Amino acid sequence: MSDLNAIAALFQHIENSLEDLRERHDAANEANERDRIERWQKLNEQAYFVLAWGQLEADIDDACRHAIRHGKAHDDWRCRRAWSAYDEENPRLSFRNRLMLVLDRNSEEWKRILELYKVRNQIAHGDLRHAGINLPTVIEDFHRIQSSLVRD
Repeated sequence: MSDLNAIAALFQHIENSLEDLRERHDAANEANERDRIERWQKLNEQAYFVLAWGQLEADIDDACRHAIRHGKAHDDWRCRRAWSAYDEENPRLSFRNRLMLVLDRNSEEWKRILELYKVRNQIAHGDLRHAGINLPTVIEDFHRIQSSLVRD
């Protein structure tokens, strides 16, 4: 997630500018313009959410490749045998299955990432959300999830 902090900082910079603009329109009683800016803010949140999601998913993929390599290198065949079914360079696994290799299914991080995955799918498949996204909170969640990924 090498670019996650830069993405979060750029989002916040743009969000601050949009919020200033929205407040000016609100103070001038320009409801239509204020509403237009609010719509931009929601679109901006969603765009940056999907961009940040890509960083997390790349890190999950990296952890998955690492876990497969580590499993294949085990000295004991009984531990190594299941890992042999995976190609670490192209695991061809669904997102959920890749996630199962690197994150505890009983963890809070597992539950949270599946909630966020639904949001990601909704946005990425063209169904823009009416509700806002608290991107700074999501970024914190992404960092917490990333630190929970198992690589061995």
